[in-house]
Amino acid sequence: MKSGRNTQSGFSLLELMMVLLILSIMMGSVFTQISNVQARSAAEQTKLDLFQESREFMDQLQRDLHEAGYPNIHNFGPGAVSGITDPKNAVGLVKVDVNELWFEGDVDGDGAVDSVQYQYDAASTGCPCLKRSQVVKISGSPLTGQGSSSFQTEVQNVQNGTSIFRAYKADGTQVTLPVDISTNPSTIASIKTIRIQLNVQSKQFDLKTRQFPQVTLSNTVTLNNCSQAPVCTTTGVCGPGGGMPMSCE
Repeated sequence: MKSGRNTQSGFSLLELMMVLLILSIMMGSVFTQISNVQARSAAEQTKLDLFQESREFMDQLQRDLHEAGYPNIHNFGPGAVSGITDPKNAVGLVKVDVNELWFEGDVDGDGAVDSVQYQYDAASTGCPCLKRSQVVKISGSPLTGQGSSSFQTEVQNVQNGTSIFRAYKADGTQVTLPVDISTNPSTIASIKTIRIQLNVQSKQFDLKTRQFPQVTLSNTVTLNNCSQAPVCTTTGVCGPGGGMPMSCE
């Protein structure tokens, strides 16, 4: 009778450790690539969100500016509008500064003239940001007599607070800002186009680059109705008595 032990073969402990090490390296590489893809995807989504928010703002501002100055004194019969303080009369541009834009127009098509303001805010919660206000025009000065404004945030984390708006005359000459309908009537009445530029930065940094993504958008809007800034006659008469020609004519 033959006797003996069964011979079994398998992996040694060293071989198992080597296999685990190789698998760990491979899995680490795979997970690193997945993490990089996710980080890049998140960064691109952040940029897309910034772009869409800024683009929607640009579209809104362009629509508003196209209605600036309508309805105006030329849309009514003689004597129907008393002047630039009349709530039925949209005078167009009221004030333009590097970080502020005021104008009047029926921006929502309801037949009522609105006083619209775009204003950069560097200090409020959630800012620096660009805000918008729209109130129905009341009888009074377009610059100082329109009551309290109610601002809503349009774009957050705006970085170029000192260079958002620029203004140009019909011949392309850039206008030195600020100008307003009271202090610089002839200058604001000569403005034909408004250029807007936004540099917007995300509040979330890119996990890969450790940088905050930014987008830059710009747009140039040609004014349809422009401004009815009071113009003084050669005899020194100013305001409605001195005539209210539309700029850009």
